[in-house]
Amino acid sequence: MADKWAELLKVLASSLRLRILALCLDKERTSRELRETLNLSKPLLIMHLRKLVNAGFLEYRTELDKTKVIVRKYYKTKDLKLCIDTDLLREISKELKQIKS
Repeated sequence: MADKWAELLKVLASSLRLRILALCLDKERTSRELRETLNLSKPLLIMHLRKLVNAGFLEYRTELDKTKVIVRKYYKTKDLKLCIDTDLLREISKELKQIKS
């Protein structure tokens, strides 16, 4: 459990990824919109989008643009609620005790 939380927090430790989540909060955005707004190269943006999608913070839908014959991805921030409280820390502590046993 501790490793999972550490990985999630690592994903959120990037100000750029937090900006992406903020931009996709109220409106779906294409990678092109995100690249232009954030002034990023395509490979760098894709790396950040993958991390956010894999961590479960961002979702997307695909749509075929028939005029240009390309597939567009529309990104949207998922509903999030992260809470590190004493209950979570107690669960992690229990795991540590089990490992030591």
